[in-house]
Amino acid sequence: MRVLRPVPRALVAIALAALAGDSLPASPLQEAAPARPAAPAPPEPEDDWVPLTPMERDLAIRYGDHSVGVAGEELLTLQEMRAYQRTPDFEDPASELPVDTDPMLLAEERMIAAMVQRSITELKIQGGKTQGYDPELIQRALEGSFQSQIEGRGGPVPFADWIQGMGFDADSFRTFLRNRLFAQLWTDAVTGRSSGPTGRVFVDAYVRPAAMYRRYQTLLTSPSPQGAEEIGRQPAMVSLRRLVIGSQQSGSPKRALELSQALRSNILDDTITFDDALGEFAIERMKGEASRLEVAAEQAAPILQQLHPEWSAADFLAAAAPGDLSPVLLVSSGGPVEFVLIYRFEGRSEATEALPFKGLQLQETLRRAISEDLETVRVDRGISELARTARITPEPIRIRLIRGPLGR
Repeated sequence: MRVLRPVPRALVAIALAALAGDSLPASPLQEAAPARPAAPAPPEPEDDWVPLTPMERDLAIRYGDHSVGVAGEELLTLQEMRAYQRTPDFEDPASELPVDTDPMLLAEERMIAAMVQRSITELKIQGGKTQGYDPELIQRALEGSFQSQIEGRGGPVPFADWIQGMGFDADSFRTFLRNRLFAQLWTDAVTGRSSGPTGRVFVDAYVRPAAMYRRYQTLLTSPSPQGAEEIGRQPAMVSLRRLVIGSQQSGSPKRALELSQALRSNILDDTITFDDALGEFAIERMKGEASRLEVAAEQAAPILQQLHPEWSAADFLAAAAPGDLSPVLLVSSGGPVEFVLIYRFEGRSEATEALPFKGLQLQETLRRAISEDLETVRVDRGISELARTARITPEPIRIRLIRGPLGR
């Protein structure tokens, strides 16, 4: 449920007057008519206005939340965008930003990412709705999905408890399933995975051997770790974990340093595990898998040395065994200390060579990767077309959706 803001009293007064049969404020054509004596203004209440009657609650729901954008037929509100950032569906851009990114800039990037992602979802739903599927078929598919959810949760009672825990009732969960169905139908139609509303949309899914060989040759010379992994080649890697404690979170740089030193001693004494310290004391965006750092062995020492000039990173990496801890290290962007770090050495892996192109397993990997890339391009192209014809605000979000990932 949305967190509601007070509705302007003028709006409430107009709505109450309309229901009571009183006339609304005079238009310019009515100014010549004798004016009625103005009623004395009611005293200003000391507390914030709270909706009490059904009509007031309806007004508050419709007008009480600040909107930050529009995606097709849906209004994107500030509260909804903040709530969306706490869901598993949200792809947090923080992992692609430096650790010392300014908190205000990080919050702005997260809000933009939430609006883009929610806008894409709403455009897919709208695209599915406007493709012209038979309503009876949609209803049949919806009921089948609803029943399978009940059966998958072990019956009506566990199912009711499950959806209630997520903030749904039966009707709102049906709406959620319907929207997900429309989004999936649109995606399947533009990628050719299944038929559109008037029959199968032909999409050439055949990947030619020449395309696979070109990709293989490109990846052989590519410095991308993801590309090297795709063809089975892997450089020698170093794996580290990072315990990052913020000075602002701790109250001051001195307290963050003292806490880090105490935690390091406790980890070495087995008083606390590294994972427990990470879960309790690390900054939120560097917990769990976000704390892991996988880097090529030849790049590890230069990268760490650049971040921590006062530390001999090469000596540590050369002698470290799994479980060894670095000293407590300070990170600053030129001003006061902002973060304190402790690295935990996890291990090394040996380099492997690329698989031969003739291998069936490699060709299947290349074929699947090319197919996924093509489907992504088709979906992005479809989103771009929907954004051109739908109402999207603010304008920078609309332009970003039209241009797609490559144009950002």
